[in-house]
Amino acid sequence: MRRCLPTLLPAILLGLSLVLVSAAAVAASAADEGEGRLRRFIADVRSLDGRFSQQVLDSRQQVIEETSGSVAMERPGRFRWHYDAPFERVIVADGDKVWLYEADLEQVTIRRLSSGIGDTPAALLTGKESVLERFTVEKSATEGQLLLVRLVPRSADSDFAAVTLGFDGSLLRRLLFEDRLGQQTRIDLTGVRINPRLAPELFRFEPPPGADVIDDSEL
Repeated sequence: MRRCLPTLLPAILLGLSLVLVSAAAVAASAADEGEGRLRRFIADVRSLDGRFSQQVLDSRQQVIEETSGSVAMERPGRFRWHYDAPFERVIVADGDKVWLYEADLEQVTIRRLSSGIGDTPAALLTGKESVLERFTVEKSATEGQLLLVRLVPRSADSDFAAVTLGFDGSLLRRLLFEDRLGQQTRIDLTGVRINPRLAPELFRFEPPPGADVIDDSEL
C-alpha cells in the first residue's frame, strides 16, 4: 500500500536518536518512575543502532501501512532511517540538514533540520538537553515487560498530539506517535546496540544520479 508519511521526516523517525538531559532520581509513583527512566536513558545514551518494524494505524486502529528497515542515531541531531520494505526510503540528518530520498519516485527533498523536525518525536529523540522543555511527561504505565512513558508537546501548533516511549529495562524498545487526526505510528526496535561507534558516513547523503532534488534548506 502506498505510504502516507513524509510528515514523519523525522522519524522518522524516526525517530528513532536521542534526548540529552541530566538524569533524575526515580520516585515511587509510576509517573515519576517513567520520567526517571526517560531521563536516565537520555543522559546515558549517546548513540544507538538496530532494526525496526513500523505500523501506521488510522483513527479506527486499522493498519494502513507496514514497513521495516534499519536505524542509526547519534546525538545531537544525527540519524539515518533506512526503510527497505515495501518501498525504499532513506531519511538522513547530519545535524544541520535532513535528506528524504524516495526511491520509487526518484526524488530527494532537502530541509534544514530545525525546520524539518520542529517539535516532532525526532526532535525529542535527537535533540540537545533543552528539547525536553518542549514536552510534558503526561503519564507512565506498564505493558508486559515494557514501561511506557507518554509525553505531549507543549506547543499547540505541533503536528503530533503525543509520543510514547517504551522501555525494557534500560533499552528503548518501542516508539508510538499520535498525530492530531487520530493516526498512530508504532515503531518496534530489535537488535538495539547502545553507544556503538558509528561511521560518520552514515549521516551523509549524496542524491543518486538522475534523482529529482527539491532543496528547501534555504527557506
